[in-house]
Amino acid sequence: MSQIPKLPGYSVAIPPCLENKNLGRKQTLTYLKGYQHETPDISGLMSSDGPARPSGSRIPAGTYCGSPKSAPGSPSATGLPKWVEQNGQVLRFFGYFQEAVTESNIENHRVRRVVVLYYLADDTLQVTEPKQDNSGIPQGVFVKRHQVDKEDGSPFTPADLAVGQTVTVYGRTYILINADAFTRTWYAEKMDQQLAAPGDYPGDPVDDYRQRFALTTAPVKKSNDLATFVEARLGKPSHLLEGDRLKQFLAQSGKVLRFYAVWDDRSGLYGDRRPYVVHYYLEDDTVEINEVHERNSGRDPFPVFLKRGPLPRKKPRGATLTGRIPKSLCYRPCDFRIGGYVNVHGRDFLLHDCDPFTREYYMGELGYPSEALEPLQVAEAIPPLPRPALPPYNGYGTLDDSKQNCVALVPKPPKKDMHKLMNKDKIILRFTARMTPGSSVSHADAGRRFVLSYFMMDDSLLIFEPPVRNSGIIGGKFLERQRVYKPQSEEIYTYKDLYVGGQLEVFTRSFELLDADEYTYTYMENNKHIFIMADADAILSSLRVQAAGKADAVRTALIETDSQGVGYLAGEQLDQALSRAGLKFTRHQVISLRRRLDRDRTGSVTTDDVLAVLGLAPGQ
Repeated sequence: MSQIPKLPGYSVAIPPCLENKNLGRKQTLTYLKGYQHETPDISGLMSSDGPARPSGSRIPAGTYCGSPKSAPGSPSATGLPKWVEQNGQVLRFFGYFQEAVTESNIENHRVRRVVVLYYLADDTLQVTEPKQDNSGIPQGVFVKRHQVDKEDGSPFTPADLAVGQTVTVYGRTYILINADAFTRTWYAEKMDQQLAAPGDYPGDPVDDYRQRFALTTAPVKKSNDLATFVEARLGKPSHLLEGDRLKQFLAQSGKVLRFYAVWDDRSGLYGDRRPYVVHYYLEDDTVEINEVHERNSGRDPFPVFLKRGPLPRKKPRGATLTGRIPKSLCYRPCDFRIGGYVNVHGRDFLLHDCDPFTREYYMGELGYPSEALEPLQVAEAIPPLPRPALPPYNGYGTLDDSKQNCVALVPKPPKKDMHKLMNKDKIILRFTARMTPGSSVSHADAGRRFVLSYFMMDDSLLIFEPPVRNSGIIGGKFLERQRVYKPQSEEIYTYKDLYVGGQLEVFTRSFELLDADEYTYTYMENNKHIFIMADADAILSSLRVQAAGKADAVRTALIETDSQGVGYLAGEQLDQALSRAGLKFTRHQVISLRRRLDRDRTGSVTTDDVLAVLGLAPGQ
């Protein structure tokens, strides 16, 4: 300090009383067991004699006892801070206070009901006043939530609140008469205190006056159009021309009957069937109709179809003197029925349902049975969207490409079945085929042999003709790989049409499948759930049913076919024997049966095995 020049701004004056004091701020925000924790600086609150709580302090009572372990927010016996353990726990008391009323000949005081809430998490107090209809008093939060002090300066604690006691908050005394179930349980468990029995609210002079006024008020006089017109000419207020409706307004305020209706205008030009919601206000007998906005309806979503007002049953013939529609000509609650129609200025609305309040009102007030209020089913089945008709195939290009030209303005490539492309790739079924003999097939074409390949990945066919020396016919590719359509149809050939003995017509040429390779037979037998001709169990069941009662014919046919008597049937001899017996089958089915019986792949089966599988063996 001696090296600093004696200039203004360079000298520091420290009071002697603070020379040995540490004025640095201490850390108060920490984390305790994963929760944010605040430890207030209590050094200024300590004295040599012990802890002291100055007047006006906001430290809740019972949370500070002179040591840092009892600071606000310290963990309880459960190891959690108080604001975490008691979060959401609120003590609720019901009470009232009497407010003096001056310059009124009806009442000299007013009873105002309140709810006192005490939040255990932070020892705060809140006083609210439930809202009452037509009270004329701004109600709601009476005392905002905060820590409230008593008259002696100490804060309120749960020990200061009890049923039957009075609580003074900012000079206003509240009388507590009841508490909820949680509050009573909390006092019994935490404080070992049983709250008193609930009390009653005192009578309110205003309520007594209203009851006496209702008994002494004269009934409403009958309306007279001429008298009403004269009174209007003399200046009588418009709201009094048709009598006093205050009683009806006070009794039925906020009660609305809701009906769901539909208006079917399809008989007219550009008509439609639209849903609506009909509101009937009991407080003034007015009707309001709102239109339900449906998705993609093409209409502007305006909310109100009919403005709230009296709804006449039919159009009045002439105008009244007052220009108003008499109530006797307007719709009343008894005119609304489920399944009935409501005429809205010439439009018939069908009422098909109502809300629960309306249903309870009609059953309780008007005595309607529940069966008369059952909803009607007015929903109509949505017709399927019509598919555009495609023009007939003209033969140019493929059918899929031609369809794309008709579906979209800008043609797109046909979508492929990626599942088949990924799982059926490299699966090719090969068959030996020939042209079906007939009048259109020449003698030279009848001896030609072809290899028909079917690609499972895209259902396409490829026909190849192996070259034969000295045949005079150039072999090679007979049909380019493509999807082949059935004659006079838009259906293509699939794996279901391929089996030995089947015929395919490919561009006016008929082919008969004669045989298949070993891979094709094996693949079809392993997937017999889709290749029914390769299911040996199915053909056995069919042959057993057909052979029932023909045992002698089957045995005779097998013996005649086995002319040499070796007991074996080779090649197509099994086909010939079953055909002689009068059994019906396909060549592919017999091949599957022969492959089942020929376990050693010798190319022949024994007659005993055939009789055994048909159930015709001796002893069976």
